[in-house]
Amino acid sequence: MRKYLSLHPEQRGPHYPEELEKLDELVQRATEALRIVDPDERNEVAAGILSLYSTGIRDDVEILEITIRRHRRDSDIRRRKA
Repeated sequence: MRKYLSLHPEQRGPHYPEELEKLDELVQRATEALRIVDPDERNEVAAGILSLYSTGIRDDVEILEITIRRHRRDSDIRRRKA
């Protein structure tokens, strides 16, 4: 998450170090579950997690489930268009 925020300073908010640790961990867990190695895809995942967190969702499991489901759906849509 810190890398994503450094690339997108407009997304920075008043996040505490503990929140950034949690968000970093969620990005790591999601990218591992999705087997993502592409930095652009990792940034997409980070953006999605930050978006969910910013709306008030704090449950790790819920954030991961939504993130993984969205990424798979979006990947399927991109494959169909190709």
